[in-house]
Amino acid sequence: MKKNKGYSLIEAIVYLAIFGTLSVLVINSFLVVLSSFNRSRINSNLAESGASAMERMSREIRQAKNIDTTNSVLNSSFGTLQLNSTNSSNVAKIEKFNVSNGDLNLYEDDVLVGNLLGQKVDITSFIVRRITTVEGEAVKIEMTLQNTGSTTIATANFYNTIILRGSY
Repeated sequence: MKKNKGYSLIEAIVYLAIFGTLSVLVINSFLVVLSSFNRSRINSNLAESGASAMERMSREIRQAKNIDTTNSVLNSSFGTLQLNSTNSSNVAKIEKFNVSNGDLNLYEDDVLVGNLLGQKVDITSFIVRRITTVEGEAVKIEMTLQNTGSTTIATANFYNTIILRGSY
């Protein structure tokens, strides 16, 4: 008797069906992991940009003497905050936070220091509210950031209330 050493057509079709199913499962799992990584990177970028911008604004606000209400735009979606402050040598200086073309810019004595946000991050809302009491002055900031570097849209909101130490 002669032994059959090849595969039958049915065996080949079954093997291809199993291989195709496993390939689809592996590729789908890879795409899910890749999408999850991309989403995580976007959220991390937004959180890092927002935290560093809030930290810089908090530091400058705490050191300020008062809020320049004539040059500040308060209670607006794209507000401007101008602070009267002093440097380490007690020389007067002006700090200004302004939104322009999706950037949150810092100006010191009308000289642009730079954008406080990271790359591929735009600011979509910057609301500044002034709080005054008998004891002193504070600033409440509401900021919304959005990623611009991918087709996935993500936004993050940041809130902070800072007391001006120079006001009391």
